[in-house]
Amino acid sequence: MAYSPVTPHWTLYSMQDPDYDDFHNPDASDHEGAFDAQLSLPLSVDGPPAPFQTVVKRDGRHEPFRKRKIAEAIFKAAQSVGGQDRDLADSLASAVTIFLTKRLEGQAPTVDHIHDAVERVLIQMSHAKTALAYARYRDRRGRIRRLRQGDMRQLLGELEEARTERESLGGERGRVLAVHATGDELTQWDRARIVRALERETGIEPAVAEIIAIEVEQQIERAHIRTLTSSLIRELVDAKLIEHGLEEYREKHRRLGVPLFDAERIIRGTSGETLAQDPVATDQALARAVKKEYGLAQVFSLGVAESHLCGDLHLHHLDRVDRLFSAPQSPETIIRSGMGLPGSPDFAAPPNHAPTLLAQLVKSSASLQGFFSEPMVWKAVNVYMAPFLAGMDRSELKQFAQMLVYEFAYQSLQSGGEMTDAEIGLCWNIPASIATGEAFGPRGVSLGKPYAAFAHTAQQFAWALVETIREGGVHGVTLPAPVLAVQIGAAFFKSDGCDTFLEHAAGAAAEGRRVAFEFPREMLQAQGEVALLHQVSLNLPRAAYISGTETKLFEGLKSLVSKAVSAHLEKRELLEGLLDEQGLRPLGLLSRPRVGKEGLDLYQACSLVAIDGLNECVQVLIGNRQLHETEDARAMGERILAFLAREIYEQGERSGIRTILAQNNDLRVSQRFATLDAQAYPKTAATTIKADENTQALHYTTGVRLSASHGLAPMDAVRHEGRFHAHLAAAASSEMPLTATDLLPKSMADFLKKVHEQTQNRRVVFRG
Repeated sequence: MAYSPVTPHWTLYSMQDPDYDDFHNPDASDHEGAFDAQLSLPLSVDGPPAPFQTVVKRDGRHEPFRKRKIAEAIFKAAQSVGGQDRDLADSLASAVTIFLTKRLEGQAPTVDHIHDAVERVLIQMSHAKTALAYARYRDRRGRIRRLRQGDMRQLLGELEEARTERESLGGERGRVLAVHATGDELTQWDRARIVRALERETGIEPAVAEIIAIEVEQQIERAHIRTLTSSLIRELVDAKLIEHGLEEYREKHRRLGVPLFDAERIIRGTSGETLAQDPVATDQALARAVKKEYGLAQVFSLGVAESHLCGDLHLHHLDRVDRLFSAPQSPETIIRSGMGLPGSPDFAAPPNHAPTLLAQLVKSSASLQGFFSEPMVWKAVNVYMAPFLAGMDRSELKQFAQMLVYEFAYQSLQSGGEMTDAEIGLCWNIPASIATGEAFGPRGVSLGKPYAAFAHTAQQFAWALVETIREGGVHGVTLPAPVLAVQIGAAFFKSDGCDTFLEHAAGAAAEGRRVAFEFPREMLQAQGEVALLHQVSLNLPRAAYISGTETKLFEGLKSLVSKAVSAHLEKRELLEGLLDEQGLRPLGLLSRPRVGKEGLDLYQACSLVAIDGLNECVQVLIGNRQLHETEDARAMGERILAFLAREIYEQGERSGIRTILAQNNDLRVSQRFATLDAQAYPKTAATTIKADENTQALHYTTGVRLSASHGLAPMDAVRHEGRFHAHLAAAASSEMPLTATDLLPKSMADFLKKVHEQTQNRRVVFRG
């Protein structure tokens, strides 16, 4: 039977595809007849063609035909020219389906068949604007496809032809565009600059760069923009790279910076980090924001960066990504070599007098701080300076101690937000590793006798330093720096006057002054021996939420440690590029050997994999019991630490980097982990996350410490924490609250003696 285009044949469409429901109903026949009349398709067939089920893709694959995709494409094209009728788009898609079925007699259409049909239907149904928009979309997608396939010569020809056509039709090619460049100047628009920048920054093929540049130029012309900024141009280029699927080049081309809103708050001092700060601090805050973005975008891999952003781990000091973490310093280096500046030869000879030595020590501390993220640590200062102080009476030593303390305090106040609360190591007894070594005095000359010969002067100077710290500043205010770190080892209690000095130092701590007490143990304390490259902290509570059991926790921690080791390798690669012995690169000064000291060797340095929230991790796994509550909880904590110490060491060995277990001591990291977990695991984290009583800020228990609400006697608390310190190779520290106003120095000194004798604790700091 001959087919008549005006005769309804609704039975042609079956229920084989749900997209054709509107044609299954006899009421739809009116639509079909209407479309037939307008499309003018006098097809003659012996019977109704079978409906097609699939579409042939460009690579030959068959995929299910979906009319809704055609409707979506038509609707988007209509929206671009002001259309809002979604039902009409559906009806037009039905018309396209009818057209294809009759034209191809049931054969599966290709993608190009469908595109051609859409354009023809839109035009014949009097939707010319939508048809034009659809054709432009189709053309653009075709260019993108050919670009990805490498057909760039044809694309360039098409784009140039289109531009010539626009100019011949009175386009705005003659219009002069001004560009506000980054060098504070207005320049004339030049498309070639985009091409050169893309080639230089990303390594993209020149022809591809030319295509991107032409499309950006067309977009700017269509938008009628008169003045451009270099940042806007870069954003437009980045958008085109994404549009063409060139994400890897977009990553290399992206611009780092601070949003205008954030910059405004930083410069005006209304952000948290620049509140009550001077313009120097705002300079540094802006620079740190860019460095942080650079670290996440360029230094660390995507997997590591995402782990940081989501809170599985924390990359410390991203805003100082181009620095080492820390390294102990010895005044003896200054005594023997003098003082040098980055990129220049030594400009100051070895000191000849005590005031000169002090000036060089303070200036060196300020200079070296620029190479490290953590505050400077100076070892055994009273011992190494003793040869310069021999012969001074108590009054002179006290005056010199005041000069040293006030200089470091002033440096901290003038830091502009930098971390400059330097740590001054004090040794009442001269450590065996130093005692028998030859002492060096003025001009860096050997004095022909060991440092042990200056023990009395070293003790007097240590006493004067503690006394100065106890007195504080004007009206007794606690000075911001330095921190005095008193070494208490086995030999300490065998030296004359040790009890009196310990009570003296404990008294300073009882008064809220910045004094720490260190207990050297036999196990290596890495921060006292070698440079530290970087620290990555692991979110143990989250690992427990995910695993649920101790066995599964260990499996999850293996993967987490692997991420941390990868981060350290990536950080080391960056630092390698910043070192050179000529001092021409940013970290060059550290590469230069000095008298009695070799230059920095990154492959001998250590990297810290720190842990945070051990208390909450155990609490999740053992049934809501915390470390201070049961022996089972503490035993589990030790098993976790032992596993991590071994895993961190072994993975580091396999990767060729020295990695060691440490603890996080930064409360801000504990707060960040808790805040992120409260959002990601609200039900699970609700019973474990802690909140500050005063600020209500969420946090985990920092590092391997006990919960602040443990309620234990101080000695029991440090004993428990000391068990965990035994598994750590670095950064082990306990904080003891000063809850009473009438703490007696004698009682605190007795407490510190018991810590040394009865625990494995490494460091105790008292907090008011």
